[in-house]
Amino acid sequence: MNTAKAKLKRSTLSSCLLAFMVIPIAGFPQTTEDPAALVNPFVGTGTSSLHDNAYTTPGAVRPFGLLYWSPDTPDIVNYHYEHPVIYGFSLTHISGSGCGLFGDVPIFPMLGAPVKSPSAAPGAYEVGFNHSGERAEPGYYEVRLDSGIEVRLAVQMRSGIAEFRFPPGKASRTLLIDLGRNLTPKVNQAEIQIRNRTVTGSVSSGEFCGFLHNHYRVYFALETDQAPEAYGTFDETGLVAGSHAAGGPHAGGYLSFGSSVRTVRAKVGISFVSAVNAEANLRSEIGSWDLDGVRRDARVAWNNALGRVRVSGGTDEDRKVFYTALYHSLLHPSVFSDVNGEYIGFDGKAHTTGGRTQYANFSGWDIYRSQVQLLAMLFPEVASDMAQSLVVDAEQGGGLPIWVAANDDCGAMVGDPSACILASMYAFGARGFDVKAALTAMLRGANDPRAHSRQYLERPDLEDYLRLGYVVERAESGHGAASVTLEYENADFAISRLAAVLGDLTSARALFARSAQWRKLFDPETRYIRPRGADGSFLSGFTPANETGFVEGNSAQYTWMIPYDLAAVIAAVGGPEEARERLDSYFSQYYDVAKDRGPYFWIGNEPSFGDPWIYNWSGHPWRTQEVVRKTLRDLFSAQPGGLPGNDDLGATPSWAVFAQLGLYPEIPGVGGVTLNSPMFPEITLQLGQRVVRITAAGAPSKLYVQSVRLDGEPLRNWWIDWERLSKASGLDFTLSAEPNHDPGLPPPSFGPTER
Repeated sequence: MNTAKAKLKRSTLSSCLLAFMVIPIAGFPQTTEDPAALVNPFVGTGTSSLHDNAYTTPGAVRPFGLLYWSPDTPDIVNYHYEHPVIYGFSLTHISGSGCGLFGDVPIFPMLGAPVKSPSAAPGAYEVGFNHSGERAEPGYYEVRLDSGIEVRLAVQMRSGIAEFRFPPGKASRTLLIDLGRNLTPKVNQAEIQIRNRTVTGSVSSGEFCGFLHNHYRVYFALETDQAPEAYGTFDETGLVAGSHAAGGPHAGGYLSFGSSVRTVRAKVGISFVSAVNAEANLRSEIGSWDLDGVRRDARVAWNNALGRVRVSGGTDEDRKVFYTALYHSLLHPSVFSDVNGEYIGFDGKAHTTGGRTQYANFSGWDIYRSQVQLLAMLFPEVASDMAQSLVVDAEQGGGLPIWVAANDDCGAMVGDPSACILASMYAFGARGFDVKAALTAMLRGANDPRAHSRQYLERPDLEDYLRLGYVVERAESGHGAASVTLEYENADFAISRLAAVLGDLTSARALFARSAQWRKLFDPETRYIRPRGADGSFLSGFTPANETGFVEGNSAQYTWMIPYDLAAVIAAVGGPEEARERLDSYFSQYYDVAKDRGPYFWIGNEPSFGDPWIYNWSGHPWRTQEVVRKTLRDLFSAQPGGLPGNDDLGATPSWAVFAQLGLYPEIPGVGGVTLNSPMFPEITLQLGQRVVRITAAGAPSKLYVQSVRLDGEPLRNWWIDWERLSKASGLDFTLSAEPNHDPGLPPPSFGPTER
């Protein structure tokens, strides 16, 4: 694939980073001049009130950074705040996936030289720590270990610098590099070479969640600021002092320094192309041994990125919740190309970007609901490169990917999420990618049952869907056919919108008609979505809480997952008042994965994200305002347990960002937002090159929206098209302590008569 084929004029990496520069805004309070100070990277590392860990990790990373240098606790997924032991500081992470991936090249500082290889002494190379000696901020992490060793980490995009301060004593000071251990179930192969102060190597791994079929190989280049007194390598046969190289699934090495050494500094770069590129990334990004300089530079980068949204008012806790959520929303997708523009494609070959940036690590099923819309709004240049990354992934791998991990598809979850991602990014202003090639790939995935992304079918059981209008639930598959059907219909609707914009009206009409087939799964007797068998009958044993035929959810949750046709859904369940009563019961308590699994709202899972705003369609907008605010207050905080479910690479926190802004992108593929009451009295959004100021006097104590004006013009419904919002300068909410029972006009709904 020739990635320059579209001849798109995109930024180089340096200009991409300049895209994070913030337009100065006069009159802002000092509290938002350093928004990074309001971020708590430990949020999501602890157990939440709904008994689910968000699986975030508190280490050092840049916005969309490739190198994510963070501590790992002895658990299959990242770092747990409740776990008092660290086994290393590895170079690659993803935020909050719920399954183990990456965690490569853990570096473990210790006193004394190793006496056994880690594979021969599991658990021996671990150390306790206390949170009182731990600190994290955007782009920086530090901890004092129980051994007395102090660790400091700061990063660039593909490289980082560490400082290891050792306590006085007679023991040697050692850096153990254990390539045989990461956050996946196993390392398939590793190689290491040590040349005095320089260490290079690679790790081959994959198998996300322990059973998926993705693979990757990451390379690293590390150097220390002084020569070691001794060094060696190891594999499954044991330690070899002075050896220059080792290989195998349990390979690794160590560098030991004399007992008089108090501080050892190390710099490291990574690449998915080669060790040579890893070293080039390091040389290009970190030229000195100034860790504090890298830390300051990371702080500037984060303040510029977070400063795309400025909030004032509210409580200190409110602002911390907001900026931490925004921080987590900007960690992924990750930069994947090197400083020279090279990257490994989905075909396993090296490619050059031709001036843009290649991105990886797209948690498709999760992020298409709200995270990618946020990125497109705030960073259209970056989002455009992300979109083009998916386009070239499809060209190199055969079809649009489902869940991108490095340069492979792990096929996690269901549906055709890249179609929704691409259509939504375009709809929200990220248009600097090959849109025609994107539509070609989207249509192939929607119409060709053989379309593959790497080893995975893009749309499994598409034959069912094309023939019957729904995917058949088969006892032997257990893959949630009703959920899969709705996912395909959401993707079809999103594709139809983009096809219409590009003038392919034949495809637009056909896919739009397909998106209306949710009615084939809607049971008029129970008034719920239900899975169907091959003979057309609904599965027996139905209750709204039944999860058979659904993916990570139940019928009560998935019946609402038709956001593009909510007027018809509301009519089907019995009309506005019946819908309100059902929603009131649905929101009466939270779905808890540990105990109260039932027909209730599950904010920790993405299919339910848009549900609080359905009241805007049913004529009860004040209930949207109540439910959104209650959810924020009950379940989001600036504490380690402050995310009510997996972070999912920015998905859940992006929900909180929109909820606090008073806007939500309800409909995939449609540029526009529905409304609730903002959390802050003053908000400023930098949308590309424009600045939009949102006011909501009396927030957050005043909850209810009395009226809304856009550039002084009263809004008549609970929706703002993106084209209007992106060109506006002011959005003004009038709030009250009492609910306004005027239903207003509902947001748009796209039923079968829409053309």
